[in-house]
Amino acid sequence: MNSIFKTFVGAAFLMMVYSQVWATHILAHRGASGEFPQSTALAFDVALEQGADILELDVHLSKDQNIIINHDADLEKNAGVLDKIEDLTLGEIKALDAGYQFTLDNGNSYPYRNQGHTFLTLNELFERYPNTIFNIEIKPNNKVLSEKLWQVIVDYRMEKQVTVASQHRKAMIHFRDISGGEIRTSATIGELIEASLAWSSGFGWAFKPDFDVAQLPYSITTKPYVRFFQNKGVAVDIWTVNDMKDIERCISLGVDGIIGDYPDRIFQALENVGER
Repeated sequence: MNSIFKTFVGAAFLMMVYSQVWATHILAHRGASGEFPQSTALAFDVALEQGADILELDVHLSKDQNIIINHDADLEKNAGVLDKIEDLTLGEIKALDAGYQFTLDNGNSYPYRNQGHTFLTLNELFERYPNTIFNIEIKPNNKVLSEKLWQVIVDYRMEKQVTVASQHRKAMIHFRDISGGEIRTSATIGELIEASLAWSSGFGWAFKPDFDVAQLPYSITTKPYVRFFQNKGVAVDIWTVNDMKDIERCISLGVDGIIGDYPDRIFQALENVGER
């Protein structure tokens, strides 16, 4: 009964998150990355504790074809090494310190060095948070990564818990093809340009999106632009928003999600307006 109850609760949570069409969701950008080493288990754990609805992350392929969670293609900014993920095996990546370069005081101290923080694989992430919602960005323009990502999603039965994003047309189109439309996807840069041109030229009525989510930079977002997408059934997420006044403006725009490094700030802003 306990496992059945857990399954029911997990399913109910997913339905709640995706059924609230105009509710504002909190997307934790690489976890609570403003305060903790990005994309580590610690950053993701704290993000969920702070009220995040969705964990946002980026993926790359290691030399031995494992999906590694990290923003950059190399490991300099977090582990202090210049090697690229694609040139290292999983074992070599796991031996590195994912908290080595993290600092909150411009390099005067490094509180998370030698604390056992490692880089995560996507498999490990799914196993750690089986009932969580994820926004996964394919960083390189790589069809093989698209295929590996789809396989891991299927293996862990995460089809209803994942939105896949990519700036790149080749990686995204391939992912949509092989997944058969079973996964929510975000617009590529090219698709956003097409949508923007259609909207600004008065031909927005003719634009037919092939994506489910438009993830837009804060600086270019206006309420009419948000409504343009939402009226076509496309959700709108705004990135990367960390200042409280900017977060409050996003809420006033009626966006569907706010992506930020400080999930607790977004939670507080939503609580202030009665959305939490």
